[in-house]
Amino acid sequence: MTGRAAAVQGGLAALGLLAAHLTWQREPEHAPGSVVVIDASKSDVTLVHYADDAGSVELTRGHGGSDPLVWLHLIVKPKTDTKPDPKHPGKVVENKGAPPRDLPGSEGAAKIYDEFAPLVSPRAFGVLDASKLKELGLDAPKRKLDVTVKGDVRHYEIGQPSNASAGESFLLDKRDGRVYLMPRSMLQELQNAAHMVDRRLHAFEPAEYDRVVISSGGKQKEFLQVGREAHATAGLVSPKTPDKRDQMAKNWTDAVWRLFPSDLLGKGEDPENGKVAVAVRVDYFEKKERVGWIEIGRPETASGMSDDSAPSTETYVRTEHTAGWAKVPGGQIIADAQKLISAP
Repeated sequence: MTGRAAAVQGGLAALGLLAAHLTWQREPEHAPGSVVVIDASKSDVTLVHYADDAGSVELTRGHGGSDPLVWLHLIVKPKTDTKPDPKHPGKVVENKGAPPRDLPGSEGAAKIYDEFAPLVSPRAFGVLDASKLKELGLDAPKRKLDVTVKGDVRHYEIGQPSNASAGESFLLDKRDGRVYLMPRSMLQELQNAAHMVDRRLHAFEPAEYDRVVISSGGKQKEFLQVGREAHATAGLVSPKTPDKRDQMAKNWTDAVWRLFPSDLLGKGEDPENGKVAVAVRVDYFEKKERVGWIEIGRPETASGMSDDSAPSTETYVRTEHTAGWAKVPGGQIIADAQKLISAP
């Protein structure tokens, strides 16, 4: 390639990068009658905070790479109800609810976050009188929305008419008193922020690793994945016997892959009944690079036993993709791993 051709090619590449950047930053086309409430690019919005009587959620953008697109900080206010204490008959315990949690957001969370950059309302109503504000549920609103743009916090209140058959909600700008129609389903998503949590254990697919190492109790076994082009043909073999598939290993790794969390704990959070003691670890490799891992264990008290003087039967996992521990219906997953490793 000549110097001139290389320069031309380099220039075209630079123009392509610039076009991609401008496309990402530019304001999309809006429907007729719509109005921009917050004029900001995606990099301008640094925090979205929503709060109501049930709790609050904060959305912040991840830092790229393997970091989630959006992080969620969830606070669920405890309910005032009580329930019988199963360990102490005649006593009751208060429902304390879950502690504040930092969890990775799903693609749906990233979509909602991006709706604030810019924030576009389908319709603007201007400044309304007291009677109209009451009609729209904005006379004494309990829902609050704060959006931080370039360090400046914009404060809004959210109202919803009692007869809103289509779920319409309205936004009151605290700076100038102007009222806007909220984008459809935005309030519903913010109110149900737990549904915006990314509940996946891994961000890669089963076909993206060629080797798996299972470790437990100071022992480990290594398997190679063959036929990974399709799920129906995928299998595991020992490096010592590459022509013999190990169905026991395949069944166990499939069971681990299918685990789905019933509860996700936040960063640095331990289960209520003690820290988790890791019993099994699985590492996934593609050539020499580790693409992911999962640790499986059960919680123990400081003495290594649960309150009922028996090891906890609750199973927790954490992976390269989760913020912390996740509760799963593990069943015999740990015992079966130990059998697999001990098998000849």
